[in-house]
Amino acid sequence: MQNLTNQPLILLVDDNKENLDLLIRILSKLNAKFIRASSSSDALRKTSGEELALAIVGVNNSEISGYDTAAKLNEISVEKKVPVLFLTDKDFELDDELDYEINEYSFGAIDYIIKPFSQTILLSKVNIFLDLFEQKRTILHNAQLLSQLTEELSIANNQLKQYELKQLKEQLFKKTLLDNIPSIYYVYTYPQLKLIEWNKKHEAFFGYKNDEVEGRSILDWHLNKNEASVLESLNNLSEQSQTSFETVLFNKDGRSITFLITAVKLVSKGQQYILGIATDISEHKKVEEALRESESVLTRAQQIAHVGSWEYDYQSEKMKCSDETLRIFGYKPEDVVPTLELFYSMVHPLDSSLLKESIASVLNLKIPLSIEFRIQLCNGEERVIHEQAEVTYNEFGEAIKWLGTVQDMTQRKKTEDELNDSLEQLHLLSKHIEQARESERLNLARELHDDLGQALTAVKIDLEIIMQHTLDKAAKEKLSDVKVLVGDTIRTVQRITSQLRPEIIDDLGLESAIEWYSKEFSQRYGIDIFLDIEHDIPITNEEALPLFRIMQESLTNIARHAKATHIEILLFRKKDFVQFEITDNGVGIIKSKINSKKSFGIMSMRERTASLGGTFKIFKRSKFGSKILILFPISKNKL
Repeated sequence: MQNLTNQPLILLVDDNKENLDLLIRILSKLNAKFIRASSSSDALRKTSGEELALAIVGVNNSEISGYDTAAKLNEISVEKKVPVLFLTDKDFELDDELDYEINEYSFGAIDYIIKPFSQTILLSKVNIFLDLFEQKRTILHNAQLLSQLTEELSIANNQLKQYELKQLKEQLFKKTLLDNIPSIYYVYTYPQLKLIEWNKKHEAFFGYKNDEVEGRSILDWHLNKNEASVLESLNNLSEQSQTSFETVLFNKDGRSITFLITAVKLVSKGQQYILGIATDISEHKKVEEALRESESVLTRAQQIAHVGSWEYDYQSEKMKCSDETLRIFGYKPEDVVPTLELFYSMVHPLDSSLLKESIASVLNLKIPLSIEFRIQLCNGEERVIHEQAEVTYNEFGEAIKWLGTVQDMTQRKKTEDELNDSLEQLHLLSKHIEQARESERLNLARELHDDLGQALTAVKIDLEIIMQHTLDKAAKEKLSDVKVLVGDTIRTVQRITSQLRPEIIDDLGLESAIEWYSKEFSQRYGIDIFLDIEHDIPITNEEALPLFRIMQESLTNIARHAKATHIEILLFRKKDFVQFEITDNGVGIIKSKINSKKSFGIMSMRERTASLGGTFKIFKRSKFGSKILILFPISKNKL
């Protein structure tokens, strides 16, 4: 977009410094900027990228003729020809040579002045060129504006004239704007009160089509009993003044609608008009009525939820409380005037300092207040309440008002304590059940090892003896098959015994147990396992067994569901905690399975982690596979 406030540029070219100084002194009275040049090359360099309003060129320059200089200027400005005013020492009447020069570069505008020249003539001619340049800039500027409006309104019509196109776009813009406002727009003639202009909302509200609306009286929408007051309001409306009032209007179907009418009287071309906006406030009225009706409902709701509201004004030092707030503090609404002092006096002594510190932080940091503390009623009863409040500030950052809620948490707190006790009992029970289960597994493992294992070993020895004393070849082959089967059974018993209670944990520790089980798992399922286990982590056998069981459960789930080919197991110390990670490259766990009540394996791992006082997380990795992360504290007596 061109800036019309920029001063036009005039190029002055002459190899005589005195001539340039003289031109500057004469032309300095004009509202223009000047570029001096002593040669053609100097002129081209200084005007590169500039828009020139006029070039005043000396014809008889020593380096190159003024005609050639003007030609070069216009070679680089094909679309924006530079008007040229030549200064010459001789009088001529457009001889053949000058005709050739002028026709060669086809200037858009050209003139000349013979030295010595009249200052008045020079200024007059330059002013003419400057006026032409300003007109050109104005035309270009207006063309740019018109192009911009054409793009925004997208209703270009290339066959219309520029003025008609601009007017049409403005009308369409106005119509679009008025049709999309949420209110009724109208224009009535005055004093005839005939409708001459309206928007789509007017038709939609009143139910009349376009041809049914035009020319209707403003009184057609009002009750007969209200016509006199409407006319009085309109007659008292002075020019350019505005009036607003609420009234009930009726649509085509006879339905009443409450409107807020805003009207102004104006005069255009000798005709008076009433112009205004009518906003449907019927829903607003319903909301106001509903709010009034809901006050009693809100009061009842506060009673049911044991939630009250309050407000404190710093300037008046007055406190307002809902009825339920007063009831929470043990008062009947009609028996007490709430004050800040009364509130503080009821705070439990052991919680008073905490409350004051929290309030100070709220005022200093300008953050909401959220705190739970105890109060003591007049009858000695103790209650737990939760305060939620915010402070409003003025433009100087000074606190002016508190707005808050208070909730009686006594029963909820009691229920939470009972629930926490129940959960603690469940954790203890779960821990006891797990210990009993491990004890039973230990007993079963011992019985399998000591009784069944030894019995099978004895059977294997007896079979060996029988084979040595049997001559029948078929019988020997049969005994050999039975011997192999007994050997496989012994190994199965050993494997089951190790899984029921891996003695390696008690003998060599968790690290060796993980290495042994990982090797066996990898051989059984063909899945590579990478171990990174930090040595000498202070983990007791009581802690090692739950971790081992978690690893067993994790690897079993991976073998069943993950379709993994690689597993990583990490165990290391992280300050005063032990971190245990199991990661695979399989398909990844489904999110719905993580917290499913049917995911008993995950529930078991969570419970075992809880028995260690730690946290358990399982999640699907961003690219592939799943990850289990366990973090539990190292007992202080082991540090």
